[in-house]
Amino acid sequence: MAAALGVHKSTASRLAGVLERAGLLTRSGRRFRLGLEVIRLGTLAMRSTDFVAWMQPAMEKLSQQTGETVNLAVPDGEYVLNVAEVSSTFLLSSSGSWIGRRIMPHAVADGKVLMAYGALGVPQHLERYTARTITDHDKLKAELEEVRRNGYATAVAELEEGLVAAASPVFGGAGACIAAISVSGPAFRMQPESLDKLGRLCAEA
Repeated sequence: MAAALGVHKSTASRLAGVLERAGLLTRSGRRFRLGLEVIRLGTLAMRSTDFVAWMQPAMEKLSQQTGETVNLAVPDGEYVLNVAEVSSTFLLSSSGSWIGRRIMPHAVADGKVLMAYGALGVPQHLERYTARTITDHDKLKAELEEVRRNGYATAVAELEEGLVAAASPVFGGAGACIAAISVSGPAFRMQPESLDKLGRLCAEA
C-alpha cells in the first residue's frame, strides 16, 4: 500500500486504520481486504441507478418550476442519504455538495418526510445544529403528524443558518414511502409564505 501510494509505511498504516474504522477495509491476518461498507455502497449504487433515472423527469420539472436546488434522498440506516441532485439556476444556491452526503433526519425536510411515512425511525438523540433545530421528541412527533396531514415537510434554518427546504414523499409500487424529493435554497428567496406552494409542488412532481 505504501509503495502504491508513494508514502511512508507509517502513513499508509494510519490511512488503512481510518479506512478500517469506516468499514471500507477489514483485516485478514496481516493483510487488509475490502470491508462490508464497500459492498453496502455498491449495492446501494446498483439499487439506486434505475430509480434515479426514473425520478429524473420529476426532478427536472421541479427545478424548472422553482429554479432552486432539487434533491432526491433515500433512507440509509438511521441516516438520510442524498443520491441525486439538479442544481439551482441561481448563482447563489445550495447546490453542489449534497450527493453522497448522509444526514440525521430530524433537521432536514426530506428526513422528516421519511420519518413521518415510516421509512426511517426517529433518532434517540436529536442533535442540535442551529437554534431552530428540533431537539424535543414531543415537538418532533407533533411536526411529523403535521407532515402526514399536509403531505409535505419543511425545514427552516434547522441544519444550517439561512438554508430552507420543502420535501414530499416518493412512494414505491407497494404504496410504501421509499424516498423523498426536496427543493432547497436560501431563506431570502424561500420565504415562509412560499413554503406551502413549494411543498405542494414537490408532492405534485
